[in-house]
Amino acid sequence: MDDSRRRALACRACGATYPCENGVLILTEDCRDPEIAREREAARQTERDPALGGLDASFDDLLRAEGPLAEAMLALPYGDGSHYYDEPGYFANVRSSVAGFTFILQNIGARPGERLLDLGADMTWSTSQFARRGLECTGVDINHHLPIAQLFERGYGVSYDLVQADMTDVPFSDASFDVVVGINALHHSNRLGALAANIARILEPGGRLGFVEPYCQAEADKEAFGRAQIGAGISEHVYLLEEWHRAFAQAGLLVRAHRVADSFAAIYEKPQGPVSPPPEARASRDDLFAGFYDGRLTVLLDPPSVVRPGEVFDVLLRVENLGRHTWCTNTHFLVRASYHLYRAGLPRRSPDNGLGAKAGGAGAAGGAGMAGRGAGELGDLVAWDNARTPLPTAISPGDAVAMGVKVTAPATIGDYVAEIDLLQEYISWFAPHGVESRRVRFRVVA
Repeated sequence: MDDSRRRALACRACGATYPCENGVLILTEDCRDPEIAREREAARQTERDPALGGLDASFDDLLRAEGPLAEAMLALPYGDGSHYYDEPGYFANVRSSVAGFTFILQNIGARPGERLLDLGADMTWSTSQFARRGLECTGVDINHHLPIAQLFERGYGVSYDLVQADMTDVPFSDASFDVVVGINALHHSNRLGALAANIARILEPGGRLGFVEPYCQAEADKEAFGRAQIGAGISEHVYLLEEWHRAFAQAGLLVRAHRVADSFAAIYEKPQGPVSPPPEARASRDDLFAGFYDGRLTVLLDPPSVVRPGEVFDVLLRVENLGRHTWCTNTHFLVRASYHLYRAGLPRRSPDNGLGAKAGGAGAAGGAGMAGRGAGELGDLVAWDNARTPLPTAISPGDAVAMGVKVTAPATIGDYVAEIDLLQEYISWFAPHGVESRRVRFRVVA
């Protein structure tokens, strides 16, 4: 231990004295929570086991890492091309969060001089990223890795405060921070509601919370999450999307942007006015995805007007995301393009005719919205659900892509209309939420 970094701090309110060791303020000395004690010991035991998220490297103390290992640590989370990032373990795990972390950096609106709290900061690579952007940062964790901040201080000429404490109950004053972040850390709390309430309390009105966390789609998926880590003593708790959102909504925070992919990255904001318990609707999945479906479809090139039975042809579209949430391609809630097929010129049956969505689809929700959009002009419904075309890439708010939507001509000759729309699988088509679908006419000939 470097004695030059040892000192103690006293609480002005109660007079209690807390030690500082290696530049870390220790608030866990009197902690009697057995789960926290187990987690701290498990962090020491697993840091050398890549199968449990540790490092496959030879080292005595990560605080004194040198050479390629130190360079790999300084390159977190993006990597430096070294073998560390190609092997299972800590570096590969962190790099898997790059897309979500980049989303947080780009959307949280952090400004130089703002006060930021990094919960579950671990080695503090994420704290360092914000400190390099001019924020006044504090990293909090319960494990022994916080002193590794010295590596980033030396490497990048930054400094930030370090506190060893339980993030669920960390005792900062009300409205102490403008920004709170948690990168694959918040799920280690077994009291999500209490954690959310504490975050809301220490955020300044107008302050933002940004996080990247795992999630499950169904209750049954929770059983398999983190079994090996739990067996080793690590506190692992996975939540449904609805549970993540409900916890922060009930704490009074408003969702501003999210990216639901292989992980859940989101920005929440504390309102400027008084915080009151939200109505139940504000804590629902519908609220989480409000504003998700804002977009525009434009046909860039007319498809062929005459095709053969069974022929597959492309309708070239420009797809624009005009909302505030990212449309992802690696998520359970995929956004894809598809179409409804009608026989032109015939009286149209109701879409509620047994031709609803295929298993796991979103057709039923879309069918309910057809009647109010001039659907009678389309003719007789042939097939509501048809082949999906994946997005070529994720589409962030304000971005657009060009893509070909594949349409298959039916086997029967005649005139047809393909009504092209986007859908979020398992949830909804886009047209009922106000996106104007695009209709293309074609004739099938022998």
